[in-house]
Amino acid sequence: MKFEYPSQLPVSAAREDIAEAVRSSQVVIVSGQTGSGKTTQLPKILLELGRGSHGRQIVHTQPRRLAARTVAERIASEMGVRLGDEVGYQVRFTDESSPKTRLRVVTDGILLAQIQRDPKLMQYDTIVIDEAHERSLNIDFLLGYLTALLPKRHDLKLVITSATIDSVKFQEHFEHALHAKVPVIEVSGRTYPVQVVYEPLGTAPALMRSVPGFETGAMPGDADYAALSAAPNAKDAHDSTIDMPTAVARACAELVIHSSHDRGPRDILVFASGERDIHEFENALRRHYGPRAVDMRRPDAIEIVPLFARLSSKEQHKVFESHTHQRIVIATNVAETSLTVPGIRYVVDPGTARISRYSKTAKVQRLPIEPISQASANQRSGRCGRIADGIAIRLYSREDFETRPEFTEPEILRTSLGAVVLHMLSVGVARTAQDVTNFGFIDPPDMKAVSDGFNELTELKAVARKHGEVVLTRTGRMLARIPIDVRLGRMVIEAAKSTTPNTLAAVLVVVAFLSLQDPRERPEENREEADRIHNRYADPTSDFLTALNLWDRVFQADGEPSNSALRCICKTEYLSWLRMRQWKDLVSQLREMCREFKFKLGDPIPVSRPALEIRQLPLNQQAAHSMCCSWDAQGIHTSMLAGLLSMMGMQVVREPKASDFSGLKGAARARAMKRAQKMAKNDYQGARGTHFALFPASAVAKATPQWVMSTELVETSRLWARYSAQIDPAWAEPLAGSLTRTTYADPHWSGSRGSAVASAKVLLYGLPIVQDRTVQWGRINPMEARDFLIRQGLVEGDIQQRFSYDEFIARNRDILEDAADDASRTRQVAQTVGDEDLFDFYNAVIPNTVTCVADLAKWWKTKHAEQPDLLDFDPNAVERLADADSVSLDDYPDHWHTLGTDGSPIDLRLSYIYDPHDPKDGVTVHVPLKVLSRLTPEQFSWNVPGLLNELIVGMIKSLPKALRVQFVPAPDTARKIRGWIDDRYPDLPGSGTMGKPNLAPANDDGVAAWPDLPHVFTQAAISIVDAQIHPEVLTGELWDKLAPYLRMTFAVEQQLPPRKNQHGRRHARRPVKTLGTGKSLIELQRRFAQQAEASARQMVRKQAENAGSKGKLVEKANLLHKAGATTEARSTMLWRGALDALRMPSERVSSRWLGTEALMLASAPYKSTKELTEDLQLAAVKRLLPNVDQLPDDEALANAVLDVREVFEDTVYAVARDVIAILKRYAEVDKAVSGKADLPLLSVLQSIREHIATLVFPGFIGKAPPESLASIERYLHADLLRLNKAKNDKNRDVRWAWEADEARQLADKALAKAEREPAGPRHEELMKKAIAARWMLEEFYVSLWAQELGTPKPISLQRIKKALG
Repeated sequence: MKFEYPSQLPVSAAREDIAEAVRSSQVVIVSGQTGSGKTTQLPKILLELGRGSHGRQIVHTQPRRLAARTVAERIASEMGVRLGDEVGYQVRFTDESSPKTRLRVVTDGILLAQIQRDPKLMQYDTIVIDEAHERSLNIDFLLGYLTALLPKRHDLKLVITSATIDSVKFQEHFEHALHAKVPVIEVSGRTYPVQVVYEPLGTAPALMRSVPGFETGAMPGDADYAALSAAPNAKDAHDSTIDMPTAVARACAELVIHSSHDRGPRDILVFASGERDIHEFENALRRHYGPRAVDMRRPDAIEIVPLFARLSSKEQHKVFESHTHQRIVIATNVAETSLTVPGIRYVVDPGTARISRYSKTAKVQRLPIEPISQASANQRSGRCGRIADGIAIRLYSREDFETRPEFTEPEILRTSLGAVVLHMLSVGVARTAQDVTNFGFIDPPDMKAVSDGFNELTELKAVARKHGEVVLTRTGRMLARIPIDVRLGRMVIEAAKSTTPNTLAAVLVVVAFLSLQDPRERPEENREEADRIHNRYADPTSDFLTALNLWDRVFQADGEPSNSALRCICKTEYLSWLRMRQWKDLVSQLREMCREFKFKLGDPIPVSRPALEIRQLPLNQQAAHSMCCSWDAQGIHTSMLAGLLSMMGMQVVREPKASDFSGLKGAARARAMKRAQKMAKNDYQGARGTHFALFPASAVAKATPQWVMSTELVETSRLWARYSAQIDPAWAEPLAGSLTRTTYADPHWSGSRGSAVASAKVLLYGLPIVQDRTVQWGRINPMEARDFLIRQGLVEGDIQQRFSYDEFIARNRDILEDAADDASRTRQVAQTVGDEDLFDFYNAVIPNTVTCVADLAKWWKTKHAEQPDLLDFDPNAVERLADADSVSLDDYPDHWHTLGTDGSPIDLRLSYIYDPHDPKDGVTVHVPLKVLSRLTPEQFSWNVPGLLNELIVGMIKSLPKALRVQFVPAPDTARKIRGWIDDRYPDLPGSGTMGKPNLAPANDDGVAAWPDLPHVFTQAAISIVDAQIHPEVLTGELWDKLAPYLRMTFAVEQQLPPRKNQHGRRHARRPVKTLGTGKSLIELQRRFAQQAEASARQMVRKQAENAGSKGKLVEKANLLHKAGATTEARSTMLWRGALDALRMPSERVSSRWLGTEALMLASAPYKSTKELTEDLQLAAVKRLLPNVDQLPDDEALANAVLDVREVFEDTVYAVARDVIAILKRYAEVDKAVSGKADLPLLSVLQSIREHIATLVFPGFIGKAPPESLASIERYLHADLLRLNKAKNDKNRDVRWAWEADEARQLADKALAKAEREPAGPRHEELMKKAIAARWMLEEFYVSLWAQELGTPKPISLQRIKKALG
């Protein structure tokens, strides 16, 4: 072992100072620039001092596995020893050390895990914490733990090193803990100096005047340059003419030109915030360099190498390989510390990085892009100048750099503390949240973050509260011993407890997969091929099953592969051999851990695999999902859900709105809508109100199930869920335990269950994992459940379950129904027992412990033997009704007995309704349709005897005040009037018996008839109080003002055909149909008389059809119009009958047209020539037979047709010539109104367009009256003259338009009135007047606007009104 220190390293010069500090102090802080040699030289100084001897070791921590291995190799090489002897290293999968190892380089996670087994770290005498500026969770916990341990172990030395450490804060922290001076050794200087230059976006290059291919930008001294340089932070320094990728490309081009004459390595390291920025920077560089970045055979080639985690191992290690061309490496901040990219001379720093931050509100890890601190910027600058003088270009201003925080915020202040709290509880350094904040952290976390950490452990069932302190549960103690993430460890424990040994083995495979980087590789040149091959394993419901499919294919399906076979498989399947080996090693370690826990462990064997012939197909013939196996999906996912309870998500579909795409058209709009619809399904509501989407690379994202769980929620452009699986939310309820919150809604009585039930919703972090679960309300609220049992079960009788001695329910219910029926009759509800009385009875007897029918049956079975009538309700025992007045039910009969107008007895059923809001409130008389016409309305004005007193009082109150004063006091006067009536009418209307009604008294004419009550009331009033009142006063409006219940309601009913029961027998009582109800019997009699008349019309229609089939057209028309069975005019029916006898073929009619005539007729608004000729012939028939409706019979019609047959063809031709004239004039008017017009004439043009559309339209020839068809041409001419006159005098046209509009309204009202009239002679009469008025209106238009054309008869507005009568 040799100890040589390179003289060019600054640490070598300070070797004696460092050695003296280690001898004299327990804690030493070494701070030096990157590249000063502290990482490799400090361990040699400690070894030379004799540390790491006497059975103890020096432990040197590194934040990353790759750094631990490379640092150990460099130290062993410099000391001339074999790696694994005096110098070794240990990372997760590899332990290159031996019993004689004095220096062990480990990751900080390895040292943290050793605290579990060796709390005092007796294995070591010296601990070196390197790269302490990273302030990761592990580093901060180790420093805090060592703060408490050092006073207990005075022989233990601690050396803290970093390039950008806050030395003063660290020094003060340890001096306060140790009560001793802590030396800080500043190692200044570098092997090669680094020049830092600033190029804010939009400014000129810093190293030269201009860069070819790029804009120069603002020069120093310009106003723009001052504004850009004064930008407070990087995000405000953006210029509209340049973006960050362009600025990076220009800075790299600037460095390439600047170093073109230098010899030796000239590589450039560009820092990027993430993978997307790496791709953008790479594309910008490749666009600038073109062929130079593609053809590596060129002497001036520029090699562009991206470096990020998702690259394959081969592509990652490419940066460490030797090369001959200048290289530009684009990397994330992983290259900022630990990982040293060789050959770097220049650095381009955009000034931002993706910083992991824990959201205390959403409880998820966010990855926002933020400006880096000064320390990180210096760390990046220190990565250059390792081999020669370096240059670091910062793409932000010096002012921006100086305003940034000096150091990066430690991870313990911006991440979840669940794992830290678990470690502290397991080693016994904390019992409460206050203990965690008081722990020896250099920067203690706030109480909110600590509380979130405890909550996370509570979710995982790792902690419980005992005697006011938080203690680890059995699960928590096992979690502390599992060297993986706490959530993943919880999955393993749940699988061991609840599933089979084989399922546990499968969960171990998945957990190992999630602990490592994804082994699937997607090389840039073969990305589509790699995706296709990986898709063979993709399970559309679970990314975890996808990992198991991959494991089975590589390690199990075809046997355990050898090392060379594994390399071959990885090459063809686009897998990383190194990561697959790590996966296998971690599974082996986890299996060994399970054996230590004495878990029953099997093998990850699927239920079924794809057939052998499918597995043996060539890769290009294997379809998607063809290599998927069948697994115990529920067992695997339930176990994993135990660790992911707060990572569940429920799909929330929001359909995109059309307004979201208002700015897009055509194909772009269609693509945007399709993309939006796809994204709308990929929206999930997570725990505590968060919203996330499934990561697009996940196979589950294509299926978008309703419920998912995810292992990680990371926020970049939005909150993404990585590694997800479809789940049933009900699985979470038994796992969550006390974490759930149950809400209850809609408690109600269930007669089928015999108990009160409610709808329960189980919420887990705000997600409804169980909805609409029916639960027994008696377990939640016993008193309210008992109330439901009594009120709705017993009182209302809604119990569908029978039990012993339950007859009391029906008996008590019958008592209430009888009382309710009596109350409806007498309208005295307050003096009748009701539901509340029965409820009070049950409530006083039934014990409070009875909440459902089952409880009631059990209690009553015992109680019935002691007191059988305990639950029998006695209405007479109700105290509140003891002093109530009794009412005779005889005054409220069930039937009304009377005589019909033909003298036959009629018995009408009566029913009673007591509901002031019901129109049928009071007494309803059920009247069969067959007796409706035989009833007289006067007798029903008396109502039933029980309401007669109230009716008399109501009549008095309805009188006008001038008359009402004669009856005061009204109650006394009403009693006197009732006595007067009883004396003269001992038998009231409706009284008697079935088939024998009491007869009405004879009137003055000797006729037995019941007078109406208002007439009798008037007589009594005159007799008793000498009232001055006329008998007609109480009819009409005053009678209608009476309360509805004082006036009888009539329900007209019709018997339906008898129905047969299931045995084919007819029911004894035939069903009825209510045709109508109302308060006026006379109106109902009129209404249903019209229905009878309509029925008769239907019979006439059949007779008319028979007459038409025999050719008797006049007889058919007479029958239909006499009965009012059609709205078609009688003349129209006869004209069409005559046309049937005279009709000529269409070809014969059109053969007489000349060429110009045919051309003009072709412009007519008809679909075909056949329709045109048909209408021409109909118009000819109308012209030849204008008075056809005066023909008395069918013989006269036949003679008239015979007389016009010879001239019919010539008449058709004459009508055609008239139509041609109309069409010519129409074309002339249409042309005049279709051109451009001045604004004042727009209303005139619109009016004319609307008018000519009412003259010439499809079918106008046949619809026009025979005397009006030829005049249409004149009406159109009048429109043309109107237009010419309006151009000269617009005001005069407006005056005439008002008069014309008044006349048009008269004609429209007449037509509407005629159309509303039902079919019959009246309808035809009104229709004739309306049609005549419509054509008089046309003549009126001519008289207004074209007097020079003249009218056949005098016409005016008054004449139109007179014609309409």
